[in-house]
Amino acid sequence: MVKKGKTERKQNFKADMRAIKKEDVRRLQETYSRFFGAEPEEMKRNSSNIRKKVYFFGFALTFIFGAILYFTKNVKFLGF
Repeated sequence: MVKKGKTERKQNFKADMRAIKKEDVRRLQETYSRFFGAEPEEMKRNSSNIRKKVYFFGFALTFIFGAILYFTKNVKFLGF
């Protein structure tokens, strides 16, 4: 058995892009199914719940930010 040098191994290396892409797609699908669920109905329900939470917290943060701006512009705090 002859040991190859680093430069010789680099020259002979060819990436199999199809295999890499298939592995990336498989990992993405696995992550997606863990987050949203494996069944289509479960995916719809979980994505709907996440969307509702995002809208609710976005609205709440906007309201809080608006209230803070209003109070800092229109109310004198301890004579500042």
